[in-house]
Amino acid sequence: MTPRVELSKKQEEIVFAENGAIYVKASAGSGKTRVLTERVRYLLDKTNKKVLALTFTNKAGEEIKERLSDISEIDNRVFVGTFHSFCQSILENHGNLIGRAQMPHIFEDESDRLELVEQAIMQTPSYAEIYKNKSKQNQIDYRYSVLSFISKVKRELISDSELGQHTTDDNLVLIYHNYREILDNQNAIDFDDLLFLAHNLLVNYPKTAALYRRSFFAICIDEAQDLNNAQYQLLLALVNGEFNNIIMVGDSNQSIYNFNGSSPKYMDEQFVHDFDPVAVIKLNENYRSSKEVLLAAKKIIPDESDISETVKEGIFKIHCLKNEHDEAQWVVDKINELLTAKTHDDIEGEITLEKIAVLARNKYIFNQLENLLTENNLPFYYKMTPGMIRFESDLMKIFDLSLRVRLNPLDDLHKQRLLNYLNIKNSENMNLESMIPLVPDELVQNLILLVTELHDDGSNIKQKLESFRDTLTVNDENEKNMIFNDITEILNHWHNYAKKTDNKSLHQFKNAMALGKTHPLTQHSGITLSTVHTMKGQEFDIVFIIGMDDETFPDYRAVRSGGIELIQEKNNLYVAFTRAKRFLYVT
Repeated sequence: MTPRVELSKKQEEIVFAENGAIYVKASAGSGKTRVLTERVRYLLDKTNKKVLALTFTNKAGEEIKERLSDISEIDNRVFVGTFHSFCQSILENHGNLIGRAQMPHIFEDESDRLELVEQAIMQTPSYAEIYKNKSKQNQIDYRYSVLSFISKVKRELISDSELGQHTTDDNLVLIYHNYREILDNQNAIDFDDLLFLAHNLLVNYPKTAALYRRSFFAICIDEAQDLNNAQYQLLLALVNGEFNNIIMVGDSNQSIYNFNGSSPKYMDEQFVHDFDPVAVIKLNENYRSSKEVLLAAKKIIPDESDISETVKEGIFKIHCLKNEHDEAQWVVDKINELLTAKTHDDIEGEITLEKIAVLARNKYIFNQLENLLTENNLPFYYKMTPGMIRFESDLMKIFDLSLRVRLNPLDDLHKQRLLNYLNIKNSENMNLESMIPLVPDELVQNLILLVTELHDDGSNIKQKLESFRDTLTVNDENEKNMIFNDITEILNHWHNYAKKTDNKSLHQFKNAMALGKTHPLTQHSGITLSTVHTMKGQEFDIVFIIGMDDETFPDYRAVRSGGIELIQEKNNLYVAFTRAKRFLYVT
């Protein structure tokens, strides 16, 4: 079969390889996604079965789908999505086997989980008094440490009988059990549960795992350096030693999610060991970055990528400044200089704001730059991590809480938060309908009534929200603008969900939002400002990296602890450097 795009000899070797286990050791800019996509295309030509393509971001999944969109009935032939969305589909189809007759509601927000942790602590008499006597800051620190332990238990698939081997604090074990019980009582799960429960299901019901094995001809995993233990064990449970037509593509230098338990060892060591024999193929050509950018990246992490064939020379400059204001001013001046020049031989087409990104280790680094960009009338936007909407207006926060309670009457967490918002006391056995007459504000009454009148399939959500917006009377102009923006955003999410789904439901819509499946992936206008972690998988012609000083980037915690934390910072910087296609300026 002829691929749809031009491939190098090395890329063809991977795309047309014999069936079996393949590990592609790729370097930055080597065309990883192109190779994986064309491999899927080639495999589909050989079978009537489906192909499972697993990614780590919704954006990567959308890119693969887009590249394969010319294949007829592609949605029926390939499952493309994140590990979490694949696990969601397993639980939706077979959750009844583990007592989940209906897909649980996902508590994706960290603040929700921290509140549940506090409830779990207060339900642990042996520790509750000690906790109450801690300072406010120590209470916050403890809640985060509990949440970290809970995530670790689920990522490492630690069974109840093994919990004691992972902590000397018996209260922590009790708090974990209480946390799980609170979630169960509210028919809810958290993000880590998607993997945890799907793995349990496949292990305890091997016939279900066999069903998936029979339906898939091959499994393709993109960005495999980001695998964590739960994801890798899920793969092992799925294949059960009986399936080896798997390709993993990854670059260990781009592993930056260590805080989530991910590690390149799962592709570098375990996959190679568990699926022996594995064909290991190096993909080290570079099609993306300029020579100067690649030489700079090699100074951070020397790799085997061949830059002799790199076409564009590019620019790499380090500029030292006295303080944050001078740094921001230099960046703004350089951007204006580039825009005035309009063109450069190394950059295709005109130099525009959309071809420029400014990266930093943390968001607060942008404060000075943000002010100067505004003063200079240079539009910009922050690249956000896709997921649930963060409503800005109080009114739409009430809508969000009401919708959660409407969809899941067992959700005491959000019900209590709604009652607090509405200032309603004596709330025993209260539902949304009974709250309405207790609310003095007619606008809020109408909004809650709207939620109760939504159809389960969401068929009237657009009409209801647009009608509410068009008849809205709010005196404060800022508040009105925030409400309008919030309504526009949720309708955009609904539109993105509805166009991909045949059997629509508000429940599914809420969970799809939680998994980031409904996020508008279109490019905003202006200069992109982004933290390094959010920029994974994106490239720009011109990149500035600001705040490059000890204890800012690399982060002060990594500088002090050293070891793997500092290695992770080096990987972060390598990823940041290789986001630049042509020009890279470091300040």
